[in-house]
Amino acid sequence: MRTKSFATLCLMVIPAVPCLAHQSAAAPSPKAIVATIDTNKVSRPISKYEYGMFIEHIGSLIYRSLWSEMLDDRKFYYPITSKKAAARGPARRFRMFMPRRWRPVGPDEFVVMDKDHPYVGEQSPHIELDPSAPHGIRQSGLALVKGKRYTGHIYLRGTPGARVKVSLIWGEGPNDRQTIALAALPGTYRKFPFSFTAQADTGDGTLEITGTGSGNFHIGTVSLMQADNIDGFRPKVIALLRQLHSGFWRLPGGNFVSDFNWYDSVGPRDKRPPVFDYAWNAVQSNDVGLDEFMTFCKLIGVEPYITVNAGFGDAHSAAEEVEYINGSVNTRLGAMRARNGHPAPYHVKFWNIGNEPYGPWELGRTDLKY
Repeated sequence: MRTKSFATLCLMVIPAVPCLAHQSAAAPSPKAIVATIDTNKVSRPISKYEYGMFIEHIGSLIYRSLWSEMLDDRKFYYPITSKKAAARGPARRFRMFMPRRWRPVGPDEFVVMDKDHPYVGEQSPHIELDPSAPHGIRQSGLALVKGKRYTGHIYLRGTPGARVKVSLIWGEGPNDRQTIALAALPGTYRKFPFSFTAQADTGDGTLEITGTGSGNFHIGTVSLMQADNIDGFRPKVIALLRQLHSGFWRLPGGNFVSDFNWYDSVGPRDKRPPVFDYAWNAVQSNDVGLDEFMTFCKLIGVEPYITVNAGFGDAHSAAEEVEYINGSVNTRLGAMRARNGHPAPYHVKFWNIGNEPYGPWELGRTDLKY
């Protein structure tokens, strides 16, 4: 019955189309539309949840915009060599981020990647020393501002004869640098803080770590940030994001989440392993994890909307993530959160299960029925 009526309607409409077109062509131009806005009439407020934002670890998005860390590959995912290294990961159009690399100071053979006893991840630099020539590593391409203070730290261990210096360099002259000589190195890793003030503007500053003497030294991790960072975040970016007045932010969001291991994203930042993100073919330092995202949401005044991993993740890890975020200190994972410096539960109300699991681009893609 419906099919017959629809066919009849089509037969009635089709002959009328030329007639309508003729009438439309002959119709006069419509009058201008006038809209009046009465600011004295106020309706109920629009819910703040009508307007939210989204962010994920995609290439350099987190670490070159939100986070204040200036060094790439600060946990030494890549080997250190003067040769141009081949890019890791499949050759896809999603290769968005080529990090700055560490290069040897002195011959390549004096810098070896220690895979037997790394500080974090799979390897740590081992530098053999010479009494007369400095050996070590350096990273260039840093943007420095004259008069601005930069703070950082480095984890080191070495032999009694090692003498190590850290330098911030802003020019090619012998005085275009500030150098800090570190105390004697212990046989186990120890944290050494440092602070610099740049004396010139440059887009190609360098951090250099070198040693002389006898024996060797090992580098665990190294960090350099602008001293005015707010809990590790860039203050100007935080100020701008607050002006958006978003209701909530979805995070860690996107394709990245399908290979995200939240267990590795909490705890001391220097001991979190670097990770290779196969969704976007980029190394992530793993410094901005769950607790940092919660701090970020608090700084910009929004509620977090957390996405759990439904790609390579499972229901168990998702449930434990909820317990870590919202559990009391009397729960196993709430107690872990407290040990990591966050005793109060975050009380996150909004949760999202997975990201685009239907798409062939998604890691851990699943069938619709699943």
